[in-house]
Amino acid sequence: MQIRSSAFLAPVSSLGNDAGAEADRKRLPAKLLDAMPRIVGGEETTIGQWPWQVAITANPGIFSGNGFERHLCGGSLVTPRLVVTAAHCFFDSLESSVYGFDDPGLFAGITGRTQLSSGTGQETDVSEYYFPIDGFGDPLYDPDTKVWDVVIVELASSSTSPTIKIAGPDEGALWEQGRTAFVTGWGLTSEGGSGSDSLRQVGVEMISDSICGSSGSNGANFIAETMVCAGLLEGGRDACQGDSGGPLVAPTAAGDFRLVGVTSKGVGCARPNFPGIYGRLAGNPIRSWLANGVQSIAGIDIVGSGARPPEVAAGSARIGSVTISGPARIRKGRTRTYTANISNSGDAEAFGVMLRVSGRGVRSSASVGSIDAGATRNVSIRVRPRTAGRVAVTFKLASDNAGGKTVRKTITVRR
Repeated sequence: MQIRSSAFLAPVSSLGNDAGAEADRKRLPAKLLDAMPRIVGGEETTIGQWPWQVAITANPGIFSGNGFERHLCGGSLVTPRLVVTAAHCFFDSLESSVYGFDDPGLFAGITGRTQLSSGTGQETDVSEYYFPIDGFGDPLYDPDTKVWDVVIVELASSSTSPTIKIAGPDEGALWEQGRTAFVTGWGLTSEGGSGSDSLRQVGVEMISDSICGSSGSNGANFIAETMVCAGLLEGGRDACQGDSGGPLVAPTAAGDFRLVGVTSKGVGCARPNFPGIYGRLAGNPIRSWLANGVQSIAGIDIVGSGARPPEVAAGSARIGSVTISGPARIRKGRTRTYTANISNSGDAEAFGVMLRVSGRGVRSSASVGSIDAGATRNVSIRVRPRTAGRVAVTFKLASDNAGGKTVRKTITVRR
């Protein structure tokens, strides 16, 4: 579908309201909280470290409870009055809603607050929100697949908190495969666990589209045009229920951050081989839609330019021992899995580690991501030989800031 971003911006209030929406208001928080994701495997932080973080809540003028009790989603402040968050935070399939979206008057936004139950910062009503539509005026967001899982929220008054820019077209290196990024939010610290009143952070790695969309990972659940993946392939760090709509940010060499994604969906929380899926904010078509939309609403450019990833000292990370385990005999055309045990014997983190496999009739690769100093990582890689006979297979490691290692293994490929 051809997307003409600047023309395809719809305020939800322009679609009218159904009288049944008023009756649905008292059900809103419980209904939404069942579907919202939150942080797993992270640690407590402060709003001072992530000042653009927003909490989307049920409106305190309608619903009782403190900010934590009314919390629904996260968001990112991109101008003093505009917040980028996920469309599914506002979507309701009940017939009382319009085009599936709820009345903006049901929501509020909190900025400048670490502990949601406290009275610090600012809480402001949501006056409007805007979602992308196609040439026929229908929402591009699909609640089944969560493509185009993004909206622009307008607050009733300006926040005094700092804002964040989206990574621009010349800043792709900030969020390429293997780079470190961060997710922040309030809520569940384990799958099926309990929420957190205090803001939490977790470091994750950017995962390639090919790995995230592979049959051993998220598969067809991942749609690269409007989605991007981040997490750890071995699991343990992720967003989970309550972080929906919150920021996925990448650090820059200047010490600040760029917004690259919006927390959208995932298979469970922090499960191995299932990294989290985020709205692809820093890639087109969503980046252009956001940039044009915010420009038309507020007259502000929210797209960054010229930022580079943090520099790392060459040679400070070192790939130490590498061991490869897996079958010595494989049938031609059959896929088998090998495991690489990789250590970093240096005194700094190794970035962008990749494992590549080659040999007669064999080609494969896997992202290892980063390895902390002195740490060991395991990565699984699938091998599918196309040629029979004895094959010398090379397992080769490469890293952005460390020397690689090569391990050779001879396997017998049967017809």
